[in-house]
Amino acid sequence: MPSSCLSGGTVARLGRPGHRHRPALGSRSARTAAVLATALTLSLPLAGVPSSAAAAPQSAAAAGEFVLPAAPRAVPRATQILNAGTSGFLWAQEGDDRLLWTDYATGTTTALEQRLDVPVQYDIDSGYFREAASFQPGYYGDGSDTVALYSEEDSQVTLLQGAGTSGGTTVVPVPEYHAYRGTFGNTVLTSTSGFNGNPNAYQLWRVEDGGGAGQTPVTGLPDGAGNIVVEDGDARSVILRYDTDDDSWGHWGIVDLATGEFSALPDRINPEDGWEVTGFRLGADSVLRLRSGRGKADLYDRDDLSASPRTFDTGALTYQAAYGIVGDKLLGLEPVAPGDNRYRGQPLWALTSDGTDTDLTKVMDPAAHGIVQAPDGSVLVAGAEQYVERGDLDWGMYRIARTADGSVTRSRLAAVQPMPAQINGLSLGNGILTTADNSTLYEPGTIIGAYRSTWLTTSGTPGVTKTTVDGLVSGRDGDCTAGATRCIRMFADGTGHHGRRDATESGLTMLRANGATTWGPTLDTGDDSPQLKDLSGRYAVVDGASSGDQYIGEFPDGSAGKVMQERDRVAAAVWGNTLWSGAATGGKVTATRLPSGTAVESFTTRNGCTPSDLQAVGRWVYWTCEDAWGDVQGSGVYDRVAKRTATAPAGRVLLGDGYLVERVGGIQSGSGLILIDLHNGLPASGNHTDLPSRKLAGWTDLGRDNLGVGTTWTVDRFGGGVAYADREQRVHLLPTGVPASALSAIDSTVTSGAASWSGTWWLSKPAASWKATVRHKASDVSVRTVSGSAARGLLKAAWDGKDSAGRLVANGAYTWTLTAQPADGQGAALTLSGTTTVTAGAAAPRDYAGNDGVGDVLTLNSSGTLTIQRGTGTGTLGSKVSGAGWPTTSRFVPFGDLSGDRCNDVLVRLSSGALRAYRPGCGKAATPSTPYTSLGTSGWGQYDVLTSPGDVSGDGRPDLIARNASTGTVYLYKGTGTGTLSARVKLYDNWKTYKKVVGAGDLNGDGIGDLLAQDTSNNLYRYDGTGRGTFKARVKVFSNWGASYNAVVGVGDITGDGKADLVSRDTSGNLYRNSGDGKGSFGGRTRIATGWQGYKAVV
Repeated sequence: MPSSCLSGGTVARLGRPGHRHRPALGSRSARTAAVLATALTLSLPLAGVPSSAAAAPQSAAAAGEFVLPAAPRAVPRATQILNAGTSGFLWAQEGDDRLLWTDYATGTTTALEQRLDVPVQYDIDSGYFREAASFQPGYYGDGSDTVALYSEEDSQVTLLQGAGTSGGTTVVPVPEYHAYRGTFGNTVLTSTSGFNGNPNAYQLWRVEDGGGAGQTPVTGLPDGAGNIVVEDGDARSVILRYDTDDDSWGHWGIVDLATGEFSALPDRINPEDGWEVTGFRLGADSVLRLRSGRGKADLYDRDDLSASPRTFDTGALTYQAAYGIVGDKLLGLEPVAPGDNRYRGQPLWALTSDGTDTDLTKVMDPAAHGIVQAPDGSVLVAGAEQYVERGDLDWGMYRIARTADGSVTRSRLAAVQPMPAQINGLSLGNGILTTADNSTLYEPGTIIGAYRSTWLTTSGTPGVTKTTVDGLVSGRDGDCTAGATRCIRMFADGTGHHGRRDATESGLTMLRANGATTWGPTLDTGDDSPQLKDLSGRYAVVDGASSGDQYIGEFPDGSAGKVMQERDRVAAAVWGNTLWSGAATGGKVTATRLPSGTAVESFTTRNGCTPSDLQAVGRWVYWTCEDAWGDVQGSGVYDRVAKRTATAPAGRVLLGDGYLVERVGGIQSGSGLILIDLHNGLPASGNHTDLPSRKLAGWTDLGRDNLGVGTTWTVDRFGGGVAYADREQRVHLLPTGVPASALSAIDSTVTSGAASWSGTWWLSKPAASWKATVRHKASDVSVRTVSGSAARGLLKAAWDGKDSAGRLVANGAYTWTLTAQPADGQGAALTLSGTTTVTAGAAAPRDYAGNDGVGDVLTLNSSGTLTIQRGTGTGTLGSKVSGAGWPTTSRFVPFGDLSGDRCNDVLVRLSSGALRAYRPGCGKAATPSTPYTSLGTSGWGQYDVLTSPGDVSGDGRPDLIARNASTGTVYLYKGTGTGTLSARVKLYDNWKTYKKVVGAGDLNGDGIGDLLAQDTSNNLYRYDGTGRGTFKARVKVFSNWGASYNAVVGVGDITGDGKADLVSRDTSGNLYRNSGDGKGSFGGRTRIATGWQGYKAVV
């Protein structure tokens, strides 16, 4: 018989087992045989014995519907062990109305045909059963494999002899005016009045070998015994508790089931202390006397109750503890105790006594719901192998038995599947589902479960890509008083964050990143009772529940939120960076752009009513007008494209992408979740009843009371469908059948740095992939493409100012183009573009001032002033930057960035033949005091040509071309990574035929520096660099060109088209520009300045 941790009077049972499923009509023997046959045909392994037997039928899954199984509840499924037999045991479990028989040897579980009137219900907050199988000892049999099935309607007990086997059955009638008191072994116990010494008060009906039941009265009950109850029993004996007229404390006695004889038990140690003994329990060979008031227990030899007992000190356990007996050990188990947050069970202790001292040893932790004594001297208990604070305990049924050396051992008999965790709130945004349920950890008043995140597939077959158990759910996260469910109103921002309506105890509005274990970011409005009303991307609407104020907040990425606007409370909704606000009075609704507050558009409600609630998704705005008394004055929907309105249902309504969903209450045929399709536009009638609609789920799927928006059902307004929790706490994800809108950016921030660019875009629905391409604006040459895979609501792209080879791009203007592909394949790709300017990249060819990517010309006047003549980017020269003090005999060579400081350098050959590399820095003209690196103290006077075409070796560094004046030999000096030049390499033997050799930069767009050479016949030739430190064969560019030019400069790009240009000065001081075509040639000349004959050098 179970030794329960619960008071039998505390447990309410809705009905008596046996009444719901009557035996079939016909003879009594035929009906009994049918019961047994049904039970035995179900004798097959029921893996984990799920509790679905009592569930209401679910609607057939719709096309594309996906169902997520319930999470395991933190508190294990409660169980009742009803009868421990010799070969198996009978039990019931929470959430199930079946009676289950499990075989010890095989673990096979059989569901009997008879069911309970209602499924077992357990209150996890109190630790008590609300509805349960009978706790009456022996109600389903005790002490053997005989299962008793009592039918009050038929006034009979059907005994299954050897449940789960091929044993026979016996039907024992319960006589008129008798009450069923239990079955022990093969003996049925009944009673009449049960007081005043009635000789027929208790009768034993023993199954006999030939069938039927013989009657034996219980004899020896004291005169005046009353209030007799069965306290324990097994196949040999029954313990009765009774009162007498002359004693206010209870008495106990034991009935021998073989003879019906009653014998008193030693229930008085001191006649004056009747309160001391609190009960007796039977063991296989022992009788246990409980003295809870003294913190003691006495173990008697069952066959010799006159012998002295062994006494145990039970003071370490409370008076509520349940006890069992294994060998010479006493097992003790405390009840589930809400007071100490042991909702998952308590340790099972073994008490060993030598008659003086008692030792406690932990047998298992946790265990719960009582100890049941088995006929062989073992005990059965529900529990787990190891206690863990959080997560699944792997609950099961265990047998605790004595080993040969006197110790105890445990063995697992059957698994007990977890109860489904109660969903208290849910949100869905961009395919990320968040639930708040009572899984993982349960400590009411502080912790009532966990937040869970599920990433769903956004295309193809519905499924799950990732799941996480996030942080813990506090009872303060909603109005979650003890026992309250569906109490946390949740929101999704569409970027992987979720929030709840209610603030923290500190008055903070908080979000949590999906997958995170801690809250954040937070928004402190300063209001006493802020409530989150809407959330989209980085913006939120928060109402002061009691203050009447409203706050528009921003949650910057990775930092604390800030209040952008405080105002009087009005109906408001946010979609991306668009804030919709109703007027304080009247029906005008206005959209403004955040954060600027610029007005975008407005409309007026259909009947001019003042909105009390707004919802916005892309093209659509929904409103409801509810007055101060809660009466609805109007509701409708606005089409931003057609600029029209129509009516809409009021109440529990959510707006999605092109649809409305209404939760219709009640249990009529129209109850459930109803979808109204908007995507084809509003009807001419203006009446929403003329729009297509369909039922997504009926009330039988949802449960009658699952009504709450954001607690039991929600929509994914970011291009997704509908989610609801059914009665078994499974989440159904339903496609709407409404095509989602095209992918769009509903908010964005783009930032350009000196050598970087980044952007964040909030998306209207998930993207499958994206790429951002950066191009040099002038040349339209792609320098870099960055890409990414799926983006759920938030797309971040960044460029570090480097090309695909990892080198910094040259300063100048660039364009970016972002392309994102919709994950659902519906609609065109999202394409966005813009410009950015690099000012801290690599120095552009010949750009000495401005870091603008435009080439400049250097001039030296007769006073020794070196001037940067800045290119304008429109083909002319503009402002100047000068540095004085140079000897006019100096030879200047505009060079690239040899030193690695991202600024172009200038090589200067002095009259001594020394060559120096000056590092003036960006935007400054070199002076003799400018820092420099010596490239040689002599010997450079032999060259009559010193020019730099840029990089001709392909290593990214500028190189130098030199021609020996006497021999015409041309040499290459490669730039090095140490800011110097390498040893010279001969390129050509004799270039004396050329009167000018000009480093012209990249003329043909291949990224390699080229040379121009003008011969004495005024033919102009181009030598294309190979990128290997050599040049290709010459190509004639012009004939009869430049005879009057005394200076030709490869100036870089001064027209802003990304192509290298040419500047030349004639002997009259005119300055001309030949615009490069990017193909190795130039257009006709254009005069851009006059009066330049006074410059001693133009380079």
